[in-house]
Amino acid sequence: MSQDVSQFVAAVRRIPLFQGLNPSQAVSLLKVCDRKSIDAGTVLCQYGDRSEQMYILLSGSLPIRTEDGAQVARIEPVSSVGEMGIFTEEARSATVVASEASSFFVLGKYKRQGVMRQNKEIEVNISRNVIATLAQRLRDANQELNHLRNIVADQGTGEVAAPEIEED
Repeated sequence: MSQDVSQFVAAVRRIPLFQGLNPSQAVSLLKVCDRKSIDAGTVLCQYGDRSEQMYILLSGSLPIRTEDGAQVARIEPVSSVGEMGIFTEEARSATVVASEASSFFVLGKYKRQGVMRQNKEIEVNISRNVIATLAQRLRDANQELNHLRNIVADQGTGEVAAPEIEED
């Protein structure tokens, strides 16, 4: 179990959602996590499904695919997937299928709520991190939107010169 604890504490320190938690707070979260392993090709979560769990990948690799199957990201150890859904209760925005045998910790929404109710410091810290993560995603989306607007504007005003034809 001590290897699980050290892996989890290391994972917590790398996951933005859990930054700032001390080791004893991380262990409080570990106590309500389940450890799970899956084989390559196993669907971890499907686009549109209810978000009731988040996953902290310990080994393996998890491609993230959009509804139409396009890969948009790849989760590598030690990272999380599905964390926003257990706070926002939004449906899954992507499908995650293990590309190789993978193991991870599973933190359920209701277990997370219980830990946060019992420890207000954890609740405040995680809530602050959720807000910061969502704010960063909003900034990133706004930046991408402005970039796309500039591309469209440049295409709308850009003139392409017709090739000159030489006369004999």
